[in-house]
Amino acid sequence: MRNYDGLYLLKFFNLIINSADILQAELLAIYHGLLYAKEMAIDDLVCYSDSPHCINLIKYPTMKLHTYAVLIQYIKELIDQINVTICHTLRERNQCVDFLAKLRTSSDIDFSFHASPPEGLQSLLRIDAAGT
Repeated sequence: MRNYDGLYLLKFFNLIINSADILQAELLAIYHGLLYAKEMAIDDLVCYSDSPHCINLIKYPTMKLHTYAVLIQYIKELIDQINVTICHTLRERNQCVDFLAKLRTSSDIDFSFHASPPEGLQSLLRIDAAGT
């Protein structure tokens, strides 16, 4: 999570047991990010995802028989509680997330929350903040 100036607020990741489902990972990341934003009393939020499928599942009516219908509904309820804009971004524009995902694969920790950026992320944050 970053503020409007591109400055680092926090990083989190969670181990998803017995799953390699990318859609589940994307939805869980959005859900937990929205939960943290609510806990931090962030009233205005822009959420970027490089998954158009994920964004469409959130923006449009939920199919009741969808595997992640409950999780999608939880996300929608959080969006109703705070001012959230969901936007698509190209994977190339999402270098910080790619860096953190790769960092996550090299760790066996179930859950991690960091109040400061891990080694190597600071330069990518500066590039993003500059709009490069």
